[in-house]
Amino acid sequence: MGWRGLVAVATLLAVGIVGGFATAAVLQSSPVTSGAPTPVTAADPSFPVIPPPPLRADPPQPPLETGLPLREVAVGTDNYRFTFPAPRGWSRLETSSNEVKYKKPRNPSNTYILRVEQVITQHETIPDILAARIEDLKRDEEDYTELSRTYDALEFSYVHDGYRRFGIITWLDINGTDQAEAEIAVTGRRVDVPGMRELITRVIYGIRAG
Repeated sequence: MGWRGLVAVATLLAVGIVGGFATAAVLQSSPVTSGAPTPVTAADPSFPVIPPPPLRADPPQPPLETGLPLREVAVGTDNYRFTFPAPRGWSRLETSSNEVKYKKPRNPSNTYILRVEQVITQHETIPDILAARIEDLKRDEEDYTELSRTYDALEFSYVHDGYRRFGIITWLDINGTDQAEAEIAVTGRRVDVPGMRELITRVIYGIRAG
C-alpha cells in the first residue's frame, strides 16, 4: 500500500473515532426513555368537583315568636290518645289518625311547622327510634348536619328543595312503658330556631295521656 493509502486509512480511522465520540456525547446528553408514555397523576382532587348549587333565600315571613298563646288539642285514638298545647290560631293538618301538624295560616310550608305523632305502636325504645331517625335523615335529606343530641332529643339542619332547614325532635315515654310513645318535632328556618326551642319545650311540659 502506498503512502496515499496509508493516509486515507488513517483519515478514515480518525473520522470514525471522532464520530464515535460525538455520537456518544449526544446520547449521553439526551434523556433516556423506555416504554410508552404514561399520564401524570393529578394532584388532589384527581377529578373535577361540581360545586353545590347556591341555597335559596328563606321566605321573608317574620321569625317564629316566643310566648305564643296556646290551646289544648289532641292526637291519637282510644288508649293511644294524647292531649298537648298548640299555638292558638294555627291551622291543623291531619296526615293520619296518629299524626297532626300545625302551621300558621298563609305561611309557606318552608317557614315553621309543629308536628306531634303517637309512636307507641312502633314498639321501639327511645334510643332505638332516635338512631333510626338519624339514619333516615342521612339517607333522605341533603347535607344533613347534627347540631346536638341527647338521650331523647335531636337538633339538626339539612337542605331540602334548595332551602336550608332546621329541625328539633324529641321523644317521650309518657306512661312509663319503656318505649317511645310521643314524637314532637318543630321544623323551621335559622331565624326560627329560638322560637322553635321555646315552643317544643312548652309542648313537652304540657303533653299528657288522654
